[in-house]
Amino acid sequence: MVQLLYIIASLHVLLCPFTKVEESFNIQATHDILYHRFNLSEYDHNEFPGVVPRTFVGPLAISVLSAPVVGVLHLCGITKFWMQYVVRLTLALLVIAAWNRLRNALQKQFGNTFSWWFSVISVTQYHFMFYMSRPLPNILALPLVLVAMEGWLLGKHKQFIIMAGASIIIFRSELAMLFGLYLIIDLFFKKIDVGSILKTAVPAGVALVALTVLVDSVFWRRLLWPEAEVFWYNTILNKSSNWGTSPFLWYFYSALPRGLGPSIVLLPIGMYLDRRIVPVVVPAVVYILLFSFLPHKELRFIIYVFPLLNVSSAVTCSYVYIRRTKAPIYELLFWGIVMIMICNIAFCVALTLVAMTNYPGGVAMIRFHKVLKNEPYVHLHISNLAAQTGVTRFTQINDHWTYSKNESLSVDQLQSFTHLLVEAKSKYSPNLKAFMQTHIILDSIESFSQITMNYKLIPPVKIKTKPAIFILERKNFRDSSHSHIDTQKAKEVQYYAEDTEPSQVSVEEIEINNIDLTEELFDEPEIELVVKEDIDVSEAIESVNIITPEEITVTVVNDIDNDSTSLEEMEENLVKTITSKKLADDIKTFTKQERKKRVIAKIKSETRREVVASAKEKLKEIMKRHKHIAEELSDIVSDDVKTEVVQEEDGRGDVPDSELTQNEETVTEEVKQTSITNSAETITELNNPVNNQNINIDSIVEEVIVRLLDRKLYDDKTIPEDIKIEDRLTIQRIVEEILSERMNYTKTENETMDKK
Repeated sequence: MVQLLYIIASLHVLLCPFTKVEESFNIQATHDILYHRFNLSEYDHNEFPGVVPRTFVGPLAISVLSAPVVGVLHLCGITKFWMQYVVRLTLALLVIAAWNRLRNALQKQFGNTFSWWFSVISVTQYHFMFYMSRPLPNILALPLVLVAMEGWLLGKHKQFIIMAGASIIIFRSELAMLFGLYLIIDLFFKKIDVGSILKTAVPAGVALVALTVLVDSVFWRRLLWPEAEVFWYNTILNKSSNWGTSPFLWYFYSALPRGLGPSIVLLPIGMYLDRRIVPVVVPAVVYILLFSFLPHKELRFIIYVFPLLNVSSAVTCSYVYIRRTKAPIYELLFWGIVMIMICNIAFCVALTLVAMTNYPGGVAMIRFHKVLKNEPYVHLHISNLAAQTGVTRFTQINDHWTYSKNESLSVDQLQSFTHLLVEAKSKYSPNLKAFMQTHIILDSIESFSQITMNYKLIPPVKIKTKPAIFILERKNFRDSSHSHIDTQKAKEVQYYAEDTEPSQVSVEEIEINNIDLTEELFDEPEIELVVKEDIDVSEAIESVNIITPEEITVTVVNDIDNDSTSLEEMEENLVKTITSKKLADDIKTFTKQERKKRVIAKIKSETRREVVASAKEKLKEIMKRHKHIAEELSDIVSDDVKTEVVQEEDGRGDVPDSELTQNEETVTEEVKQTSITNSAETITELNNPVNNQNINIDSIVEEVIVRLLDRKLYDDKTIPEDIKIEDRLTIQRIVEEILSERMNYTKTENETMDKK
């Protein structure tokens, strides 16, 4: 069963690899220890210290344990984003190892059947399994808490006192209430005396305080006991309430039902069936009650007691399971328990699906690096929401790029960045208006919005998302980045050619200087420079960009016949003419324009069928919603669409039916509200695109092509067999977006349809 716990914890890490703001300090500190080591000036906490200082003891321990695996993966060339998995899995392994020790201690008192049910309940509960790999201060303290409880159950008082003291002094001071309650029970039943407590607690306490002060004073560069400052800030000053407050009983009616899931109904029954567990469970409940006096409440603050409360539920399951064959009532109760476990699993799956949509910042970073993986220079600004929902230093995987999380920059200052991660609710949000003239939208990332019921689905639950973060790119970024690279190359050519005659510069010599112009000009046989017989090369280049005689000296061979001249001769002639960086840049610009024309033609032929299919599905839905004009439109639509499909029968192929169905549902939602509120205007809008379908489709194709080129989904080497399913989905998404914009449909119509 221990292996099953680690499998489930690993699945949670794989499905939700990103972290949130509460985990930020520990995950950033772990990264810095692994990668910056003794270079403390590069550590993240110097720039973003947080409201209160946190201890480095936990991140230091996790870094030491994960360092061997991280080192091996680094030597294998694995990016550091995967090291975040290693760090989180290491933490989960520590928690599971401590949990296993607690389970073994309980097994000695309650038996093997109890131990099995204790494992089943724990592995089917969402929050304990989800949180055990998250670098929160509470989770870093959790292994110490579980080992301390093992010592208390087995009567090992030194182990109990030392582990409890470490968790209180280093990580979470509020645990003094929990362990104090168990210590009072031992004192009441005379299992330990005050002298023995002091004999162990005093030296252990001094050593633990010295440990955290020594370690954290080095990292924070000042004399510091972090948890003492946290206790003063949160409890004495009660400033934690600045982050929100909850009702007094919130833990009992909200946190515990969510944390324990449906199996919470078994908790009171176990306390009645076996009185031995009362000393284990009651202090945990009293701890929650005492902690409720603090106005600021979070589920993670009481996660330590979940295993202790599960003891009572496991006792109930064990009691019924042993007696299931002795009476029909026990057999019925047994199947009821099985149903509760199934409900636990369903609840866990549902919350996992929600959690997967709750980290838009991390998803934005992954998509951003995927889209711009070939760019040598990027200066990215990360918005506050992105930084709080998944962006860590582990996700900053390109060492040549610059990342900034500065929150105090003005709009004018943000213009200096090549790319931005901006939080916005839609592309028309005021947050984006300031950048519409200077930036383009590369992509948008959605996050969790709400859960709705749809009885047509199985299960009848639908998770709705909404736009959260937009990836913006400065409009002149491509030109400026390419010119930056070309300038560097040109400098090398100019430096090399200073002491060399133009006729002596060969192709091999240019390649030695890392400039293979022939590769850029002739890397594809289909792309050629077309020069008419009566126009020389210099005139063609000057038509792209005028060059003064002082800038270049060129010898041109006139009357080049492309049909009779071999590719090698053209290469040699062109290379001999290049004596300045200006001419090289202009040839590249001219070639780029020719290549772009071919790319547009290729993509147009391959995407036209998707455009026609999408338009056809959209118009069919429109006709269904407007029966009073169906007869008028049906003939026109069928004739025009049929013509377009026949003309492009050699295209990329049909889109999968699942995608068309999805588009059809989207269109249905978009159209319905407009048809109700403004039918007269809608009829006018529908007649125009239908009657001029060929013109509209051509213009839509052009817009699709521009957006595909901007996203670098295609180049002139792309063939239909190389096109992936996600690229087809992107084409469909772009087509639907353009059609919706042209027919004036808005997202409010989707919301109206959902309500209906």
